[in-house]
Amino acid sequence: MIISRTPYRISFFGGGTDYPDWYLKNGGSVLSSTINKYCYITAKYSTNLNETHHKIIWTHIENVYSFKDILHPAVREGLQQLNLDESKGLEIYHSGDLPARTGIGSSSSFCVGLINTLSNLVENPLNKMDLALKAIELEQDILNEKVGSQDQVAASFGGLNKIIFNTNGSIEVKKIDVSDEAIKTLNNNIALYYTGTRIGRNSSDVISDMVSNFDSNISLLTELESFVDEGIALLKKSDITNFGKLLNESWKIKKSLGKEISNKQINDIYDIAMNNGAYGGKILGAGGAGFIMFVVPESNKKTLRSALNRYSEVSFEFENTGSSIILNSK
Repeated sequence: MIISRTPYRISFFGGGTDYPDWYLKNGGSVLSSTINKYCYITAKYSTNLNETHHKIIWTHIENVYSFKDILHPAVREGLQQLNLDESKGLEIYHSGDLPARTGIGSSSSFCVGLINTLSNLVENPLNKMDLALKAIELEQDILNEKVGSQDQVAASFGGLNKIIFNTNGSIEVKKIDVSDEAIKTLNNNIALYYTGTRIGRNSSDVISDMVSNFDSNISLLTELESFVDEGIALLKKSDITNFGKLLNESWKIKKSLGKEISNKQINDIYDIAMNNGAYGGKILGAGGAGFIMFVVPESNKKTLRSALNRYSEVSFEFENTGSSIILNSK
């Protein structure tokens, strides 16, 4: 039995420039960090000697005799991507600390965790970059999902990083050298709220609208990327006030890139937060619903919590391990 634990992520700056449609022409970069909320994938060979069928447990329980009959698209295609032996019965289980499709990179964390688990099951473990690239290939090239390339890298490597996307398709990960105290200060001055799941449309739908406008938003996306290095400089000085204000400027631009990134509910939540002490914030992920993050002085968190009492606050800490195998009992 193999069990992997793969973190979800929070992206601060540069989102949008991690899509191949953008960075293969213009380059791109993001500033993001993983958090101690995780996706867990368990895989083992079936111990039922009379049967060789496969069991997949997620929101459904699947019992199938062939990989091609698996309903879960990432599992079905991931098993074939890694050329696993279909003659051996497999059992795969998934669970997560936070709801899926909520902007914290859950689909990419799932793909990274799945590939990490299965590659270790067949005794062919991958390094961090190869793991990320395999997950990008699975989501973008095999599943044809309209997703960026930052989430897979963040989930694989873990930690607070500047992730650089080059026009030749290569990716670089630069760990941000900040003190533990600066990380703690940032953590203590962030509030994360759950607005609900996206109804009717998934993130790919929201992103398609944004991507279709890339050519007409070149100056805006270039400005968004410039905030990455500004944000890093502010973090190194533990200047949380201006880090939050920069996040506010970034959000104003980001929500103008597509008509479905924000909506009345999100705008109302944002306004309430800004009127109750927040310096800035953003919806996480593609937008439209899910988690919203605010940079707010620790002293104002209680006030903000009261103002947003309709919504669930999620406590977290930053983490730096990335996707890891927490049990290998073969």
